[in-house]
Amino acid sequence: MQLATGQRVPLASLNIQQDVDLTFSVSGLASRYAAVCFVLGADSRLIQPDATVSPAQPRSHDGAVTFQAERFRVELARLSPGVERLAFGLVPENGDLRGVGRGEVSLSAPSGPSAASWTFSGSDFGNERAIIALELYRHQGAWRLMVNGQGFADGLGGLMRHFGGSGVPDLRPAAPPIPTPAPPSPPAPVPQPPTGGLNLSRHGRSDAPTPLASPASPPSGGGPLSLNRNASAPASSSSARPISLTKITLDKQGQSARISLQKAGTQRVHVNLNWDAKPTNAAPSGGGGFLSKLLGSVTGTNAAADLDLGCMYELASGEKGVIQALGGNFGNAGGPPFIKLDQDDRSGASAGGENLYIERPDLICKVLIFAFIYEGAGNFSEVGGRLSFNDPQGNEIKMQLSNPAALPFCAVALVQAQGSELVITKEERYFSGHRDCDEAFGFGFSWKAGRK
Repeated sequence: MQLATGQRVPLASLNIQQDVDLTFSVSGLASRYAAVCFVLGADSRLIQPDATVSPAQPRSHDGAVTFQAERFRVELARLSPGVERLAFGLVPENGDLRGVGRGEVSLSAPSGPSAASWTFSGSDFGNERAIIALELYRHQGAWRLMVNGQGFADGLGGLMRHFGGSGVPDLRPAAPPIPTPAPPSPPAPVPQPPTGGLNLSRHGRSDAPTPLASPASPPSGGGPLSLNRNASAPASSSSARPISLTKITLDKQGQSARISLQKAGTQRVHVNLNWDAKPTNAAPSGGGGFLSKLLGSVTGTNAAADLDLGCMYELASGEKGVIQALGGNFGNAGGPPFIKLDQDDRSGASAGGENLYIERPDLICKVLIFAFIYEGAGNFSEVGGRLSFNDPQGNEIKMQLSNPAALPFCAVALVQAQGSELVITKEERYFSGHRDCDEAFGFGFSWKAGRK
């Protein structure tokens, strides 16, 4: 059953009696989406100040609600007296709900197929940083399900206050304890020769003990680095040589890397777009620029590919804008937004491609780096586009447009400020134009056709 926001359904109608599995599956721009269950009384208030279940606290006090691998298991018959409602929330880490690509919450009997599900996406929300997704509640002695969908702009703190709690609990899973090394096994006893002083012949069995093997040395660092958003590199042994992270290639969509903003000196981040000057497949002639491309035509057979680099930005101050050659907005290096586009390479002949400089990355909230084909190619599969980020300390993050689609506009990478770091994530999401991309990432601009 596909559920709609606001819908209420008896669990019995879903063939769910006492035990229910509730599973979250969410993907999007946030580094992580944390699910949390609030254990509530009849007044919809927390029955205890810490009555939550999450990756950080995976079991309720009565053991009736447990969490494992994005799934809640609820044993309704085991709930403590006074528990009348369970509310299930979702909190994106370092982002808001507008960045959700696709979200689904499904219900089923344990180990059974999905009986009902509610799906949502970023277009369903504004600047909410947490939502109440679903609720299970007791009504006239029977348990029912309600799709809530209520959002909170103040995130997890707002959720806690809504349910009568205080503070902002940590939803991150606790680090596993470091195992205590087992004591070494005592050495095997050395066999004593039998009485009588027998000699062993050259061809006989030796009764001398075999030396014990020494424990294997722990592996040293230097293996392949994991760049998954939710993964962290294992700690190397104290004797291992440090791993250099100055050159990183993001191969897959959703992979990310970080640049520290704590280094001395200028913090300027240099973004470079480059591509092959001649498209690999000539398109039929038709003339026109970006506007005509949106209407279905592309430029002539012998024209060089003209890609444009640009960005949509939001500063920590709340200021928003777009920087691109189309419309002549090249930005400003010496004042807000402290982002500057250096040139418009119309031919692709410039070895340096097009360059964007983020002069004060400490002042940004997020910057979406995009590229679009103004003329000379039909789509990104013909131009071999590639993007790189460099900082003054020599760190370099590279990404190839390795999965091109037959569309003229690409959201290449998202740069987000997180404390003293920039998180750079490979997006490589293709759109028909600026407006569609903006709607996906939630900047909220007004658009009109333009020409260079």
